[in-house]
Amino acid sequence: MDALIEQYTSADEDSRLTRQYITRMEFDTTMHVLYGWLTPGTCVAELGAATGRYSLTFAQMGCKVTAVELVPDQVRILREKAGVSDIDIDIHQGSACEVSFIADNSQDLCVILGPLYHLQTEQERRRALEEAMRILKPGGVVAVAYISRFFVAGLFAQQFPHLMTPHVLDELKRGGLVSSPEAAQFFNVGYFATPEEMTLLVEERGFAIERHIATDGFGRYLASGINHFNPEQYDAWLAYHLETCDEPSLLGASNHGLVIARKCCL
Repeated sequence: MDALIEQYTSADEDSRLTRQYITRMEFDTTMHVLYGWLTPGTCVAELGAATGRYSLTFAQMGCKVTAVELVPDQVRILREKAGVSDIDIDIHQGSACEVSFIADNSQDLCVILGPLYHLQTEQERRRALEEAMRILKPGGVVAVAYISRFFVAGLFAQQFPHLMTPHVLDELKRGGLVSSPEAAQFFNVGYFATPEEMTLLVEERGFAIERHIATDGFGRYLASGINHFNPEQYDAWLAYHLETCDEPSLLGASNHGLVIARKCCL
């Protein structure tokens, strides 16, 4: 836990989502997919809110937002941003695995866009989904993001050839972890899933899956081209991507996947 907090202390998550077209696509795609649920008055809980790129946007759209973030430094930045912009958000420092301060059956939408990257035990991952199930109203929707372990293997091959060892690849393939001290800290504190695993995790917690999308498609492998688009070219590529991101064959190759699922009414 301390290593994870250290990794994200002073991290600029807002810049990460906007500084390049290949990262902006993650934000644009997620907002496009969630748009229909982000109506004024909707109760939205974001577990793993970081510095608030999503939570602040949700609140500006008129949603009633509860933001939960583990890293104290990120919470501080989020509070400052909300204060400067005079945006009303209920902000808490805490873990996605334990949000007892959010009432049962109180949320229309629960967004978990970061925690599953780092909950390294199956028990923790299950607990986060159980908390989402608890706080959602009947018929409420959960959006769960993950990082594909297949993408990570490809990233290592492309950018970090010193990690091309049987041990690193076998550990990643079998368990979604990267413990090698030769890897950057982000990978050491990360958890990398398979699309099939995420489907099972969500379904076994009692949710009914509505969409499972490749948030980035294969765009990260085309970074040298996409990042040099002009605005019109980016818009054209984004429109193409949004029409194809439900294609199942893209899921493993995409950096991020996003599962949208509904809490079944009893």
